[in-house]
Parts: sequence; C-alpha cells; structure tokens
Amino acid sequence: MNEHEFELTEEGKREVQYFITECKAKRKEVLDNAGDTIKHTSIPTEEEVLNDLNSQEDVDECGYDACWGVTDNYGMKIFLEYGIHFI
Repeated sequence: MNEHEFELTEEGKREVQYFITECKAKRKEVLDNAGDTIKHTSIPTEEEVLNDLNSQEDVDECGYDACWGVTDNYGMKIFLEYGIHFI
C-alpha cells in the first residue's frame, strides 16, 4: 500500500491506547473467570502495534485490521483506518 513507514495520527494514538486499555481489562476478566493462561502472550504496546502496522501484513486499502492475543487462548481485534488513524 505504501513504501514509507506509517505514522499514527493523534486520533490513532488515542485509539491504540484505548485498545491496550481494553486488552488489559479483558485479560483480567478472562483470567479471573476462565482460568486461562498468559505464558505465551503479552499485551501489545503502541510501538508493537505500529511495528505490525508497518509490516503491512494486516493492511489493505481500508486500513489495518489485526487480532492481538490477550491471553493464550483469547484475542481482540483492532481496526485503524488509513487517513484517520494512520498516515
């Protein structure tokens, strides 16, 4: 889609931070209620999301659509729209 590295807009940074907060909350909920594990899973950082975005594996003409692990058996999706959340 693009030959240069993408950058998060201010709105994109807020969206990623919201996603990270939601991942942390869902992780706590799943661990408290389902007894899942986190041996092989870490909550993504903004830098990791940006690095994944720049790999362009989960990017198409609509934007970035990826699933990140919250626990070893549960994931959450994030969608960032090109031109709004990243440029």
